[in-house]
Amino acid sequence: MIEGKHISLRALEEEDLGTLKKWRNDKRNRIHTREYRLLNMINQKDWFESIHKDNPPKIIMFGVTNKKGNLIGISGLTYIDWKNKHAEISIILSLDDWQKTKEAKDTISLLMNYGFGELNMHRLWVERSEEHV
Repeated sequence: MIEGKHISLRALEEEDLGTLKKWRNDKRNRIHTREYRLLNMINQKDWFESIHKDNPPKIIMFGVTNKKGNLIGISGLTYIDWKNKHAEISIILSLDDWQKTKEAKDTISLLMNYGFGELNMHRLWVERSEEHV
């Protein structure tokens, strides 16, 4: 577990997949991801299994928990390029207007420390799309 001031990052578990599917299918989150379709549990399980098969991994994902230990989101590093030492930060939190929360800032800080400190990455980036209504 990676401890922050407001949240912790922990390993994703198979029992998290139903909750993750719900969050990823939520329109408020889906418009900010590269996923173009609604996901079912087959998609979710395939994704979960795929992130554990690659060696070295192309994706490292964590469950985000609040101080009470409740799962409030998912985050991690994606599109990991081990040769050039760069990756993209990915984050979805189940909080209203989550991009502006202390939990989001803490999550990004922990991911940066993990990426630069433990994985020796040289570059991390985040893309944020604007909601078009």
